[in-house]
Amino acid sequence: MYEYHEILGSEKPIYRTKPPGLKTISEIPSGEFLIDYEIVGYLEYEENGKKLYEPLYAIVRDES
Repeated sequence: MYEYHEILGSEKPIYRTKPPGLKTISEIPSGEFLIDYEIVGYLEYEENGKKLYEPLYAIVRDES
């Protein structure tokens, strides 16, 4: 999880609810390789009164 200053300038969108099709790291099956995914945004949530940001991943499709 990241704090806001750690993702500032990343140009990736911040979501308050997780969009369909995107996964958090805990939702990626252990048999799949993280190298097949890329961070496409961040999910904002609050923990102990502090806003935190969890990376959201999507599968990278090689179109070549």
